[in-house]
Amino acid sequence: MQTRSLRRLGMVALMAGLSAGCAAHLQTRTVQSSDTYDLWASRLEHMPFVFHHADGHADVYDVHGRPWTGPTDGLQDGHTQRVEVYVGTLGAPSAAMCSPLPPGSTGASEANVVAAICDRSRTVVSFSDHVRDRVLASKTEYVPRVRHMLLEGIWESVAQEPAPLHS
Repeated sequence: MQTRSLRRLGMVALMAGLSAGCAAHLQTRTVQSSDTYDLWASRLEHMPFVFHHADGHADVYDVHGRPWTGPTDGLQDGHTQRVEVYVGTLGAPSAAMCSPLPPGSTGASEANVVAAICDRSRTVVSFSDHVRDRVLASKTEYVPRVRHMLLEGIWESVAQEPAPLHS
C-alpha cells in the first residue's frame, strides 16, 4: 500500500515538473565552464534587468522587479553586465541579443519574451517564453522568474557537468 502511494506521489511530482517546465525554452550552448550558478546568482543581485518593448521603449528594473536606481552607463552600448529582456520582439534567442545594437523587431504580436544574461557583449545563457500580459505586468513577480530561468539554464548546461573521473 505504501509503495503504491509513493509511486503515485512520484508520478504526480513528475507530471507537475514536466508541465511547469514546458513553457520556456532554454538556450545553454553559450554557457562556459566558468559561468557557474553561484557566480551568476551573486552577480544578478546587482545587475539591471532591461525590458525592451515592441514599441521601442525600454524600462529598467532591479532583481526584485522594482525600478532600477543604479547607474545606467554602458546599457545602450553593451559595455556593462545586464539582463536583456525583449518583449514581443524576437521569436527565439539570438547570438546578437547582447550586442551593442539591439535586434530589430520581427513584428511578433503575441506575448513572447526572450531574455539573456549579458556579460557585456557575450550571451551567457538565454531563454524564450510565452507569457500572458497580466504576468508581464507584475514585474515584482516576473523579474524573479526571469532570474530563476536564466540560472536554471546555467545549472542544466553541459558546461556545468563535472569532468569524467579517470582511473
